[in-house]
Amino acid sequence: RTCGMSEGKQEEDPRMELQRKKVGLSRQILQLDSQVSMKKRAVKATDLTIKELANIDSKTKTYRAVGRMFLFTPLPEVRDGLGDFMEKTNEEIKKLESKQRYLEKEAKKLSKEIEDAEESSTGG
Repeated sequence: RTCGMSEGKQEEDPRMELQRKKVGLSRQILQLDSQVSMKKRAVKATDLTIKELANIDSKTKTYRAVGRMFLFTPLPEVRDGLGDFMEKTNEEIKKLESKQRYLEKEAKKLSKEIEDAEESSTGG
């Protein structure tokens, strides 16, 4: 009897392991989705800021936040910094979305493997 129980446990382990992997992938996908959403909001806010700054004379004194203080920064430099931030953030979004697509494909593969494992255990 002990041998029979251990054999049943061994059959279950691969399916349980696949389920655990799938849960882990799902968690990673949700985290990536959250990160993408946050970065897209930041891009949208930065875009609005750039549009507002476009209406301001380039000789206007501007300041940017650095930690707990504000430093005088010429407006063209502020605009350049915001543009660089948007460019960098858009690249990060592309990378995160690519990684998310990859993980979604892996999750589909795991789902198929789980289905196959369940079919083979019930069919055999």
